[in-house]
Amino acid sequence: MRLLADTHTLLWLARESQRLSPLAKTLLADAANEVLLSAASVWELSVKRHLGKLPEAAPVIDGFAELTRRFSARPLSMSPAHARLAGALDWSHRDPFDRMLAAQAILESATLVSCDEIFDQIPDLRRLW
Repeated sequence: MRLLADTHTLLWLARESQRLSPLAKTLLADAANEVLLSAASVWELSVKRHLGKLPEAAPVIDGFAELTRRFSARPLSMSPAHARLAGALDWSHRDPFDRMLAAQAILESATLVSCDEIFDQIPDLRRLW
């Protein structure tokens, strides 16, 4: 299974794994699954850190490459196709980070690992928690 970690999932995976659901924790740790960590999550964490909302995100931002190795994950860049779909999604949710992660999950045929039920409004998106 191909899994894309939502931003909070990445943060919790790195710092507070007890906050992950048992299913998310099991699937993210299963070597049979491909785990994707998005550059959009680094962008989101960096913006929120800069605004003073997430000072605890610094080690995750600065250690992103190490995290991908530690969790045998693959970094996922943002492409023009991702950006085009993120902007075109028929979804009233305006958060640009969530829109990008949704577009990436759809185009990369990945299941989004997120506790955020707002993603369930997108018919083409698979989410688990």
